[in-house]
Amino acid sequence: MHSEHELTGIDEILRAVRQRLEAGSARVERNALKAAGEAVAGSMQQKVAVSNLSYARHTRDNITVSGIRRKDGLKYVLIGPNKKVSWRAHFIEFGTSNQSAQPFIEPAFREKKDEALQILAEELRKGLRIR
Repeated sequence: MHSEHELTGIDEILRAVRQRLEAGSARVERNALKAAGEAVAGSMQQKVAVSNLSYARHTRDNITVSGIRRKDGLKYVLIGPNKKVSWRAHFIEFGTSNQSAQPFIEPAFREKKDEALQILAEELRKGLRIR
C-alpha cells in the first residue's frame, strides 16, 4: 500500500535557505514540509469513505502528517492514516473480496501534488525573507 512520491524542483530554494539561515534552516524546512503535507492530508480526509457507525474509529479523523523523517540525507513526511486505523485503510483503498475499492490516498496525492510543491516552495521563500 505504501508508495513513495518525490516532489522535486525546489533544490535551488532549499540550498539558498540552508546557506542564508544556517541553523534556522531546519525550522523553515520542517514548517514547509508540514504545510505541504497538510494540503495532501486535507484532501485525503475529504475523499475517504466514512461509515455510518457512530462508535467506529473513522479513518478520516485519523489522517495525519508525521514528524520530519530522514532517508539518505533527504527530509520527508509521511501522510496518511495513523497507527490506530492504518491496519484497515488498505481495505478502503484497494477493496476486499466483499468490498469494492474506494481509493483516497493516491487520488488525493495526484490532486494536491502540484499545490503541495507550491506550498513547499512558498514556505521556503518565506524563510528566506525572515532573515
